Amino acid sequence: MVSIKLPDGSIRQFDQPPTVAEVAASIGTGLAKAALAGKVDGRVVDTSYRIEQDADVAILTDKDPEGLDVIRH
Repeated sequence: MVSIKLPDGSIRQFDQPPTVAEVAASIGTGLAKAALAGKVDGRVVDTSYRIEQDADVAILTDKDPEGLDVIRH
């Protein structure tokens, strides 16, 4: 089981290692559509990145400065 800690302090658990996109979808469909990338333990990664172990995760959208960097890259 993989535990994902979100920026608001809540924890989501997954039976199988999830991708960043799957974490976003578990939060809400709107966030899943808006997701550009993720931040896993401080490192910016693609939404297809699979999270193999417990981690702190943030979903980046175009409203985040780092999300804008992804768009511009």
